[in-house]
Amino acid sequence: MEKRMFRFFTVDDYEKEQEFLQDMTSKGWYLKDYKGFRYYFEKGEPNDYVYRIDYKEPLDDLDEYLSVFEDAGWEVVLQYPVFHGAWIYFRKPNYDENVEIFTNDESRLSLLKKIRTRWTTFGVSMCALLLLILLVNLLTSSLLITWLIPALCLTIILVLYGRAFIHLTRKIKHLEHG
Repeated sequence: MEKRMFRFFTVDDYEKEQEFLQDMTSKGWYLKDYKGFRYYFEKGEPNDYVYRIDYKEPLDDLDEYLSVFEDAGWEVVLQYPVFHGAWIYFRKPNYDENVEIFTNDESRLSLLKKIRTRWTTFGVSMCALLLLILLVNLLTSSLLITWLIPALCLTIILVLYGRAFIHLTRKIKHLEHG
């Protein structure tokens, strides 16, 4: 049996996504795939697994990277390509004493900075494009709808990516200052 669920997690809320996946497994639903905010699960026996998500970039040493995790007992559940890297989903039984993929604060800090840089660049690029579209539409059309849609999209992007930037920056500062 399969189950499909729509869930929206921003990049700064990857911990909540990990908790969601862990909760699903405790109910017997195992992550099978992910496509555009849709999670695909297959039914199994309820179990206590912990999920961890990492963003790997670049991917030129991916096989070596994955083998390190597999040697440590982590199962690679899926890889979701984004930009020049991939989100990689791992799971392992929760009874194992080592259920963290980051061995120290520096590696966690590196992940957070990488995520912040990539997604801020993307968000700023999208805002610039939408602003350009909005300005062109304001200058060339008198129809309200031609500038209302880009303005609405711009607002949504600013809120989502601004929120993510602020949350990631807070997490980074917390790790840097203990």
